[in-house]
Amino acid sequence: MILSEQQQLRRIRKGDLASFEKLFYRFYPGMCSYAISLLRKEEVAEEVVQDVFYNVWKNRESLWITVSWQSYLYRSVYNNAMMYLRKHRRELLLDELQPFEQPVGSPDPLEEMQYHEVTGLVSRTIERLPGRTREIFRLNRQEGLKYKEIAGKLDISVKTVEAHMGKALKALRNSLEKYGQ
Repeated sequence: MILSEQQQLRRIRKGDLASFEKLFYRFYPGMCSYAISLLRKEEVAEEVVQDVFYNVWKNRESLWITVSWQSYLYRSVYNNAMMYLRKHRRELLLDELQPFEQPVGSPDPLEEMQYHEVTGLVSRTIERLPGRTREIFRLNRQEGLKYKEIAGKLDISVKTVEAHMGKALKALRNSLEKYGQ
């Protein structure tokens, strides 16, 4: 994360709405285009992107980002879009028969390439995690379960969930630090 982005993150953590709005206006159009390419429904794509920004603002005080804003936000859009697709699979199968056009204003090829490099790195890192750690990470980050819910579902303690999440996040941080070098 470059210095100006770190400063922006600190301001957002303190509740600076102007900094949050700058972030929103900088990334919203490209994120919507990307979400549309994943979901093929403009209204749903906008909702997914708005949900990402809502969560950034809602969780601003505890937000920890070790990659660029772009990488973090686009990965969040991807995760939210995949959650939506899993929940609405049947509905979407019918829509697959409809022709689809790529929206104007899509992210530039360099942004897409960087995004795919980072998401590939994240996916490979997650796949290399030990089985239980990977399962807990996915339940939390992809299915949105809280630590307490995961502990109940897997019949383990919340502390065990925290330990596994710590291992997963450390592995991701290490991979992303190596990528940034």
